[in-house]
Amino acid sequence: MIRYKDYSPTPFDVKGLCGKSAGISDFWLLYGQNRDSDELTAHNFKTALKELGGESEDVQVHLFKHWACGWLEVLLVRPDTEAEKKARQIEERLENYPILDEDGFYQENPNYGG
Repeated sequence: MIRYKDYSPTPFDVKGLCGKSAGISDFWLLYGQNRDSDELTAHNFKTALKELGGESEDVQVHLFKHWACGWLEVLLVRPDTEAEKKARQIEERLENYPILDEDGFYQENPNYGG
């Protein structure tokens, strides 16, 4: 994971855009999606959020307008919390296999062609 303050969607964006004012600069960025994301990315985003217990003080979803892709949505977790531990487990699973919940994904997307 990367700290939100060190993240920029493209090399042309400011790192940690709006993070300081929103109090999220030091949060970890677990996952993101945008207007152009495919079904798998959207499903993994939703699944990761669900596995983290939904939005809370330690798990936040932020949505930003973006010049290149219309909008960008990021899933952030507060450092040094149970949410961070779970997020690191999720990240490790994604490094080993690209689908967090394969059964759920194919139930939602029976005609998915990759």
